[in-house]
Amino acid sequence: MKDDWAFVGMGASGAGLAAHAHQRGVNIAAWYDSDPAVEAGVTTQGGYLYSGIFGEGLLALPSMAKTPGELARAPVIVVSVTADQHPAVAQRLAGVLTDDHLVVLHCGYIGGARVFALALALAGAKGRPKIVETMNSLHLAGRPSPARMVARSHKQWLETAGNAPGDAQYALSRLGALWPELKLGGNALQCGLNNPNSLGHVPVMLGHLGILKADHGPLTTGVLHFGEAYTELIANLADAYEQERLTVIRALGLDALPVADFDALAYPPGTRLDEVERFGPKLQMRYLTEDLPCDLVPFEDIARLVGCPTPLTTAMIDLVNGAFRCNFRKTGRTVEKLGIDWIAENAPAVAALPANRRTTR
Repeated sequence: MKDDWAFVGMGASGAGLAAHAHQRGVNIAAWYDSDPAVEAGVTTQGGYLYSGIFGEGLLALPSMAKTPGELARAPVIVVSVTADQHPAVAQRLAGVLTDDHLVVLHCGYIGGARVFALALALAGAKGRPKIVETMNSLHLAGRPSPARMVARSHKQWLETAGNAPGDAQYALSRLGALWPELKLGGNALQCGLNNPNSLGHVPVMLGHLGILKADHGPLTTGVLHFGEAYTELIANLADAYEQERLTVIRALGLDALPVADFDALAYPPGTRLDEVERFGPKLQMRYLTEDLPCDLVPFEDIARLVGCPTPLTTAMIDLVNGAFRCNFRKTGRTVEKLGIDWIAENAPAVAALPANRRTTR
């Protein structure tokens, strides 16, 4: 008997996971995407087209769910939306989730499971589902069209952590046979802080601010990632930014994971395709609108708790705020929103601080 999963978000990462999980014996019981072009493409094609590192084919799907209750018929709900949309998804599902549900955020960024749980409570949810988050997505993938994805890589290792004690262990016992890449992480804060996404995304985006809304050939239509967009100066910025992050993570009393170590664990030989179909845009706005509020802002704020300066992080937030005339510090996952007690539970150095010093202001 196949295990029933529901999927919220059928972009490249969500559809890739759905197709790969289906190959392994998962039944896609329900799915939803907020983009009407995805539903239209699936209807026209008779399913979701996929190709790349784990094969190619057409993933047959049921009609898209029209209500949260249709999604809740599956005991496992995988949420593959940008992290800034986690509260909105929680609010949509609040009335139908039960204690028996398992929600998997694919992936969480900093405090994803915590934010999701807080949003459920705020929406008046009566159920207390188990909520876990993955450190990253299973595939590096992109979409040439709304209902077609190409997977360039397949990670062999992904940490997972839970919102409450025992959530992650339950998830591994429930999902391990169908998602063997999942490994138990230290805790949710450490898992999110060690997500390498912003190290790859933000320096490149800042280095190309002047061309984000113009057509510049290979930078506009790329090969799923940033190799061609990296220059020596951008690489220097990324390296310095990584050192800043590693210093803060260690100061918090957590285990820091350098990008080189992440790559060694996630990408053993044979897990990446060198050549894939070209499509874009390579420089996507979500690399700012997701990474800043869900990663850089909480990172900067949490670093202040242990007195660690973050000049590069602060400068990058300031530059993007200025360029886009917005305030990601206001909308982002701050210490106040995540909760100082939750941070102290997950960061030994913060737990050791006297109560009157547990403030970033």
